[in-house]
Amino acid sequence: MENDIFKALIDIVAIINRPDRDKKMIAYAGVNLEEAAFRVFVGIAHLQPTSVGDLAAMMGKNYSSVSRQIDKLETNGLVHTYPSSSDSRIRVSELTKYGEEINAMISLTRERHMREALADWTLAEKDGLLNHLRRLSESLQRFD
Repeated sequence: MENDIFKALIDIVAIINRPDRDKKMIAYAGVNLEEAAFRVFVGIAHLQPTSVGDLAAMMGKNYSSVSRQIDKLETNGLVHTYPSSSDSRIRVSELTKYGEEINAMISLTRERHMREALADWTLAEKDGLLNHLRRLSESLQRFD
């Protein structure tokens, strides 16, 4: 049973991580982002404020490639970076006001797609899924 659960999770992660889905999300949201920068942008929006190291670890990418994408996002006015107050060697990133606006457009697109995907689910089924996903996340975090 546990192996089947893991396989289902891998299937979901594979769907979410497909580059063609990122391209479609970028197009549907009407934003101008490269695919690699898009993933970093979404990660920052999810974790903010976040360090380059934490973001790279979450994404399974190396520090330098994530740092380069953050530089691009900052150049485009989407992200603001600054030294951590606890350790000035650590670079912290968060969305700018413009970045928040772009993230809102992406979020609306994502919500619409999820609503369409779950259109034949009852509210109770969606609520149950959310509760189970949260519980699974908490359970898996205990083993980090």
